[in-house]
Amino acid sequence: MPSLVSKPRLVGRDEELAEVLAFLDAREAPPRALLLDGEAGIGKSALWLAGVEHARTRGFRVLSSRPAEAERGLAHAGLGDLFEDVLDEVLPGLPPPRRRALEVALLLEEATEEAVDPRALGIATRGALQLLAGDKPLLVAIDDLQWFDASSADALAFALRRLAASNVLMLAAERLGDGAERAGLGQVLEPESILRLPVGPLSVGALHRFLRDRVGRPFARQTLLRIHERSGGNPFFALELARVLDADADPAQPLPVPSTLEEFVRARISGLPASTRRALALAAAFGTTAESLLERAGVAADALGPAVVAQVIERDDGRIRFTHPLLASVLYGDLGDERPSVHARIAGIVDDPVLRARHLALSSESPDAGIAAVLDDSATLAADRGASAAAAELAEHALRLTPQDRAGERHGRALAAARAHHAAGEWTRARKVATDLLAETPSGSLRADALVLLAELESVDRAVAVLEDALREAGSRLALRAAIHCRLGWLTRFKKDWYVRALEHTRAALELAEDLDDDVLRGRARVVEATIGWIVGDPEAPQLAAQAHEFAAAVGGEQLVHEATLAFVNTLVLSFRTEEARAWLEGEYQEWRERDEPRSARALWGLSWVEFWAGRWALAADHAARARDIRGQYGLEVPQDHLPIALVAVHRGELALAREHSERALTLAAEQLGLHPPQHLAILGLVALGSGDAGGAAVWLGKADQQAAALGWGEPSIRWWSGDYVELLLELDRLDDAVRVLDAWEADAARLGREWVLAHVTRCRGLVAARYDVERALALLARAVDEHGAVGDPFGRARALLALGTVRRRARQKRPAREAIEEALEAFEAIGAARWAERARAELARIGGRRSRGGELTPTELRLAELVAEGRSNKEIAAVLFVTPKTVGTTLSRLYAKLGVHSRTELLRRLAERPASKV
Repeated sequence: MPSLVSKPRLVGRDEELAEVLAFLDAREAPPRALLLDGEAGIGKSALWLAGVEHARTRGFRVLSSRPAEAERGLAHAGLGDLFEDVLDEVLPGLPPPRRRALEVALLLEEATEEAVDPRALGIATRGALQLLAGDKPLLVAIDDLQWFDASSADALAFALRRLAASNVLMLAAERLGDGAERAGLGQVLEPESILRLPVGPLSVGALHRFLRDRVGRPFARQTLLRIHERSGGNPFFALELARVLDADADPAQPLPVPSTLEEFVRARISGLPASTRRALALAAAFGTTAESLLERAGVAADALGPAVVAQVIERDDGRIRFTHPLLASVLYGDLGDERPSVHARIAGIVDDPVLRARHLALSSESPDAGIAAVLDDSATLAADRGASAAAAELAEHALRLTPQDRAGERHGRALAAARAHHAAGEWTRARKVATDLLAETPSGSLRADALVLLAELESVDRAVAVLEDALREAGSRLALRAAIHCRLGWLTRFKKDWYVRALEHTRAALELAEDLDDDVLRGRARVVEATIGWIVGDPEAPQLAAQAHEFAAAVGGEQLVHEATLAFVNTLVLSFRTEEARAWLEGEYQEWRERDEPRSARALWGLSWVEFWAGRWALAADHAARARDIRGQYGLEVPQDHLPIALVAVHRGELALAREHSERALTLAAEQLGLHPPQHLAILGLVALGSGDAGGAAVWLGKADQQAAALGWGEPSIRWWSGDYVELLLELDRLDDAVRVLDAWEADAARLGREWVLAHVTRCRGLVAARYDVERALALLARAVDEHGAVGDPFGRARALLALGTVRRRARQKRPAREAIEEALEAFEAIGAARWAERARAELARIGGRRSRGGELTPTELRLAELVAEGRSNKEIAAVLFVTPKTVGTTLSRLYAKLGVHSRTELLRRLAERPASKV
């Protein structure tokens, strides 16, 4: 980025400048943005420059951009300005996918057949800002934010929203009024992170000082007042008025100036030589540009001299820039009929194909099939570079330039434009293009394409109706019909009698795929069928669900991908194939972490479930949080993203965190699906239970149970809260309700052979029996301990031990009760089940006496002692045992107390002295 040109002293902005400096010096909660709002010429740029210079003197690293109006459509021009001088420092520190995204966007590398995801560019931008802010505060400074190109604005806004813990600030000047629109960056940042500072007119006294500094002479009071009145206190307008006034201007005569600033600027420019005006017109269409490029366009080296003297432009390191953006705006607006020819000249000299295509499009106002074809390729190239906004603009131009008599081409380009806007996040525009296309296509298979596209932009209820319409219009296009059936098969699961309708759609899709012998379509149909079958409890579903991960990526739709992943994980983990599921997901993560971060996040999401069922909750929480963080960085969010986080949190006793995520998920689900997922209702029930609100917990868990039944959830493993619901109903003396819930859960588990669930059923049966047959209860609970252990469910086993100990205590079997509860407590603490550990301690307190000391070490304590003997740190031990270092410390303290030692050295000595039978 060229160095910023020094400016005269700032006049009349003491209060505004104080706010800018206070903003830069506070740094209380970065990232924050200060936007200087005001009309054109009001002095935002001067205030912005003062802030930039202050930041530099305070040790900030400054990244700056001063875009021109003509640069709004240039993909990633703003990012190029910001990172131009720091790329050598930034690029080596970025992971490969992010580095490539930035290199392709800034044209340092050619785009390959693998398109750059705009979200990857946002991640890269965030990473670059973090690197640059590592050793000193960083200021992102943008003048004329309203002309910052959309692609750069999207990437920067994406990054700034995710830099809450970084030392990054943003200072921008933004033109408002006169029809100027707010830049996307200012629109997207959270309101609470933006400080807006209105920049208003100068007072008469301030304007006097300002004009004296700039013009070099004072003005009579009445003349000054008239200048102030006519300019509205706008310093730029006032300066232009003052420059044409003679020193002896008659105050009784009207000021000889145009009535508006735009008219005056045109008058001023019209006084320049014709060759200079032609050169300026070309420069205005270019935006900020190099003089060498203007020379290629035939601009003589001395043609711009008069514009420099007249302070219309300034030269800076081989580039030219308009001294005020309004000058370029007026020049560009006044091109009128000449504008197409100017863009044609530019298209003939620029090298970049995307830039050339844009100017070609602007050079033609009438349909042109040849240019439209060029724009098709350029839109694809822009998308491959990650410039989705530029791609959408080029696609729109291609549609505009397609002749009316080429209906097929117009149809295809309308679809492409709508999809491009959708990819750029412009859903409203995408829907408008798709709707217009429908109006142009009253019937037939081409209409089906538009309907399928429109369905992606609608709510679930509306999407089903639109897709059913598309199915009727698809006619003989079998592949399209199969794809529509797949989508309908998935979406209808939220409708009445969904299972029958969903199976009808998936089977129809499979038949069509078989007729076409299309593996991709066959895979889509199978994954929908597998996931639906798993949800409803189809005994054949496990075999299909085991294949689901192979086809999930081809199906599309984040909700479906998550459901398919969960089906795959559950059918393996809950069938004693935990290691197989973990190995496959870890392989997926390692393979994609450097190439496709969203896909790697899906693997982490699946791993969070594997580790939750395995009782390694700290690791599960870490996987779930990392998965959501990555997906959030890419702008992806569905209700299922929050599920493992909330589930682990509520089991660990982190009730506020669980409530936050489940409430957010329920809001998303209401917006996206039109219903409340049972699992999040259940989590809110567990939150209420953990907060001591048993009545509220029963209401929430009852809602979860009813919703699951309404949705036909015959798979018992996804109704994991049923055991908690049964125990709560027993505590509330609702025995009949408890047995009813338990009977239904057991029937599905027995029918499908879900031994993990059956172990929980055995434990619950023991709790029911404890009300009337203690001996039977003890036998069932002891069996539950073994069953939970056999299926690799440490949390379930600990709950069974606690229940067994509690019943033994009530039967006055104090020592066996203590042994069972102490073992349960140890397991709860190792897992991180804080609420359950507290319940175990309360049960021990009811027994009375002291906890056993000096007995045989438990398997966990023995393993911990062995790791200590190997010289491992708490952190290393935690990694081996898949627990937190805090849990290791707690267990180690308990071990010290049991053995009567106070240090690792004493522990090792005591272990060496202990008989083998005690170890």
